[in-house]
Amino acid sequence: MPSRWRRLTDLAVAVLSGPFASGEYFTRWSLLMSFVIGTFLSVPSVGIPSFDGYLRGVAVAAIGWVPLALLGLVAAYAERRLAKSAAERVAVVIATLVGLSAIRPFLNDAISVGLFGLTTGGNWTARITTNIVTTGILFTVCAVAVTYHRQLRATTRRLRQASALMRGGTAEAAHLRTKVSGILAQMADDLARHRDRLLAGTVDYDAVRDYSTRVRSASHRLDELTQWPTDDQPDFTPTDVPRGVPLLARLSATPPLTVGLTYVAATLPFGLAHGGPSVAAAALAASAALDLAAGAVTRRARRLPATPRGLVFLAVWALAGVGIMWLTYTLLPDVGALGLVPLLGLPLAASAIAISVDSYRRARAEEARATAVLRTAARTLATAVDTARAPLRRGSDLLHGRLQSRCVILAAHVDENPADEATLAAFRAQTDEILHDLRTGATAVDEETIEDLVEAWSVVMDVRVGIADDARAALDRPGVGEEANRMVNEALVNAVKHSGAREAAVELTRAGDRLRVQVSSPGILSPRALTLAVPAGLGTREAGTALRQVGDQVVLERELVVPAE
Repeated sequence: MPSRWRRLTDLAVAVLSGPFASGEYFTRWSLLMSFVIGTFLSVPSVGIPSFDGYLRGVAVAAIGWVPLALLGLVAAYAERRLAKSAAERVAVVIATLVGLSAIRPFLNDAISVGLFGLTTGGNWTARITTNIVTTGILFTVCAVAVTYHRQLRATTRRLRQASALMRGGTAEAAHLRTKVSGILAQMADDLARHRDRLLAGTVDYDAVRDYSTRVRSASHRLDELTQWPTDDQPDFTPTDVPRGVPLLARLSATPPLTVGLTYVAATLPFGLAHGGPSVAAAALAASAALDLAAGAVTRRARRLPATPRGLVFLAVWALAGVGIMWLTYTLLPDVGALGLVPLLGLPLAASAIAISVDSYRRARAEEARATAVLRTAARTLATAVDTARAPLRRGSDLLHGRLQSRCVILAAHVDENPADEATLAAFRAQTDEILHDLRTGATAVDEETIEDLVEAWSVVMDVRVGIADDARAALDRPGVGEEANRMVNEALVNAVKHSGAREAAVELTRAGDRLRVQVSSPGILSPRALTLAVPAGLGTREAGTALRQVGDQVVLERELVVPAE
């Protein structure tokens, strides 16, 4: 248990430290959230508890937001341009959150006195603490969503670009496959015609050598057609970019207790200062209960179309806000206009959290779909290329091996003896059979090998392969070759997915009944992958699989059991 909690703690630290040190903690989305939350949720108390008093508080908060936003822009500039290290960026973020939270109560009080001649109250410690908690929670929620959403979108873009290249290669291989039969038939007819001219004329050593040179040229042409990828491989771009999603469609069930506990955390210092522990405990219990109830209703509504589902979400959280408002005035009758905050504040907080979570979920789903597409596209391209090249390879073997050997035998014969009818007839019959086989192009496609898979990936990256002789023999054992191919494909998918790598190395070695498959590529493992014992999505759930950082290389390694013969 302790180690499990330690891993969870490390993971939480890794997830949160990423946005804090990313250099993009303050974004236009956090600027928008600060306006919405600061203007409608964290509202100063101006006058008596009435709707008019709440509106005055909104006006004060909106005006006070402007200079605070300007200071935030300065902090964003410092975070991006001046801070040179992760520690400096974290320091800028924390100092900004604390500084703005401390300035805000005094700024709002000055604005309220200037506009309405009313003070906002002098409970500065509670107000500053409330601001720190509120900004810390909501800005971090926004930063986490934005940071990981951008990372996921960048990952998805890399996967789509690689998939587009794979699809382009598959289409090119299919086009080549349609031309193969015509190429082989034309080549067989041309070689048959020149053979007939050879046999109709003077058959001597020079004549046979000239024909043999033609056969060799034809064989080399077939070899050139089997090269992959082609030199003129086009640059394909993805076309399946998802369209924008309406705002109401993004409002779906929030994670349990996130809204209620966020609201309690933001108002807890004020509640403790004005009502004591009993009021804080009652607020915590009521907020948790309303959160769970609202979550149950919104989860049941997830089967509705997007717009009705979004309207149900807003209505449910508006009712929850009414409940919290009633509780606030019941427990703290003299709370003033601040008691009206939950009426708009709770739906706004719920919407902000829902949109952040929805953005992350959608980006995660897009990434998963793109990963699956690329994984399949690589195998499809490998099969398509092998299918297109198999007849060409066989044709090259026929010409280079059988037909040229016939020419060598005939040339040797006529170099020492005059060509007789029996010899020429035998040559005609043998070459007719060879050219018939070339013309038909019939051949069985071999089972996909690691080399085939690597050649498919060559349209995306440069992959080097090293296979020991005893390891190659192990690939012929039942299930071993297919599993090794799957593991290599998964590793190359993740090389593109996690670092956009343009090169990789595949090494297969064997020790006894163990086949070690190792794939390395340039990149840096994320803290999340390093802290998880079994990183999800990296093909490491199988026993005997390890993912580690070795210098500037990410290495995925797995040992496969080789069955006994």
